[in-house]
Amino acid sequence: MSIEIEFLEKLSFLLFESARVKVAFGGRGGGKTEGYAQALILLSRSKKLRILCGREFQNSIDESVKQTIEAWITDFGFDDEFIITNKQIIHKKTGSRFFFMGLRYNINKIKSLGRVDICWIEEADKTSKTTLDKLFPTIRGRSIHEADRGGPFGKGPEIWISFNPDLDTDEVYKRYVSDKAKYAPDYVMIDRSDDSIVLNPDGSIYQPDPNNNEYNKNRYEIVRYAIVTKINYWDNKWFPPDLRMEMSVLKAADENKYLEVWEGNTKIVLDGAIYADEIKDVLKSGRRGKVPYDPNKPVYTFWDLGHSDKTAIWFIQRVGVEFNIINYYENRLKKMPHYIQHLQSLNYNYGTHYLPHDGSAETLSNITPEKQLKAVGYSVKIVERPSKKSVGINAARSVFPLCNFDEINTSEGWQCLSRYAYKVDEDTGVFSREPAHDTPWSHGADGFQTFALSLKSETDSKKPKRTVERKILNLPTNNGWMR
Repeated sequence: MSIEIEFLEKLSFLLFESARVKVAFGGRGGGKTEGYAQALILLSRSKKLRILCGREFQNSIDESVKQTIEAWITDFGFDDEFIITNKQIIHKKTGSRFFFMGLRYNINKIKSLGRVDICWIEEADKTSKTTLDKLFPTIRGRSIHEADRGGPFGKGPEIWISFNPDLDTDEVYKRYVSDKAKYAPDYVMIDRSDDSIVLNPDGSIYQPDPNNNEYNKNRYEIVRYAIVTKINYWDNKWFPPDLRMEMSVLKAADENKYLEVWEGNTKIVLDGAIYADEIKDVLKSGRRGKVPYDPNKPVYTFWDLGHSDKTAIWFIQRVGVEFNIINYYENRLKKMPHYIQHLQSLNYNYGTHYLPHDGSAETLSNITPEKQLKAVGYSVKIVERPSKKSVGINAARSVFPLCNFDEINTSEGWQCLSRYAYKVDEDTGVFSREPAHDTPWSHGADGFQTFALSLKSETDSKKPKRTVERKILNLPTNNGWMR
């Protein structure tokens, strides 16, 4: 039995073209999430596929796109074709299976799923560099010598990405929009002799013209690598009237905000970002880039401890009156030996390790983090807990002008600082004076405050000052780590 289903023309490549990476980005109302869900349902009915629907953080199945997919199964009239359980969706005839998972801390679990034919990263603007770097090699197909190499077209598994742009420093935006030619060429040429990608003499990726037939087809093959499209509300023929009204009101009231929300323009900092001015200043002054490790100088670490969730560590060297932020690491639900092993794996010349106040807290079942670090020969200091959160925030603000951030090795920490924001009242939309706590970004931001508070007393930190260099230089050297 044949059926007719209307589908967004701008997203038709999902159903009819093969590519390793497929990306749709843009403002609200473009129909990206709905279109991706529809396409996956239709493809799952045509052959057996293993489909992973992921996002950077997913604390429960309710935070996934599972409900969206279920709703479209019903709207299409396909309820009898699928088995829907608490965690999976299975097509009865083809055996296609949908999985739903957070990505940041589950790469090993994804490997255990076996072959994945399509991986959809939804709300991908929040996806970190580390996640992308680990995920892509995990989504791999079968040998080129097999007739079906996996994926919806038998040419290999595909990675689908959808997002509303947020910050222009977000990793996904850099890879697939601003630096697309570097990370996501439309086409690549494959050398059949070793399956390698053909490069230009300067080492960059050679990007062939797919319409050029003047090449050795016995040796080379032109392959579609990436399809990247921007889709906005005017591309969506089913754009709801109530959203059109909201769009029009915002466009008349605030043109810049309209461009961000409805046309997918990026912003330098988030609304309500606590370190908005400091982030802008770092970027404007060019203090985020390549910051190498100097083996002749000690590395100091600054922690936020998550006993039941996330632990964050900043790695910092002092160079003159400035601080080189050379690395950052975070993980969750890991015991202290895991973090000690990570410290040792970096082979840094360590100075002191600075822990927050709970680093010396005894529990019935655990030795304190302070004692565990000291047990392997590390020097440890506990940073006093400030009386108010604003003290730590002000301390961090005052030290920002002296910091240089390594763009690659601290990318996840930078994401935390950029997205660390004040709470928003859901009813009024007004920002409070308290930062949002227990978000994916708060632990990294708190670890940075450990760094700032280690340099300053609480009295010094009560108000942010612009004369930061003079202030830090006047600190007594026998009280801090600046010796």
